[in-house]
Amino acid sequence: MTEAASIPQVVLEKLQQLPLEKQREVLAFVTALSQENEMPPPPLSLQQLRALPIEERDQQLAPYIALMAEDFLADPELTEFCVLDGDGWKLEDE
Repeated sequence: MTEAASIPQVVLEKLQQLPLEKQREVLAFVTALSQENEMPPPPLSLQQLRALPIEERDQQLAPYIALMAEDFLADPELTEFCVLDGDGWKLEDE
C-alpha cells in the first residue's frame, strides 16, 4: 500500500489525468467525505420535531437543509429536473 505521505500526490496525479467532468465528480465525493465528519447529530424524531415551535424546528433542521442544498448543487442527477421548473409548460386547458 502507498505510504500516507504520498497518497495526496498519487491522488493528485490520477486526478489530473481525468476529464473535467470526472474531476468534478471526485471533488463532490471528497467534499461529501469531508462533510461526514461535520454532520450534526441526528435530529429529533418526526413527532418530536412536529411538537416544537416553528422557530426551534427550523433551528434543528437548518444544518440538514444546508447540506441538502450543497448536495443538490453538486450532484448532476439531482439538478437535471430543474429544467422542468414549470416555465414554458402549458396545461391542456390553457
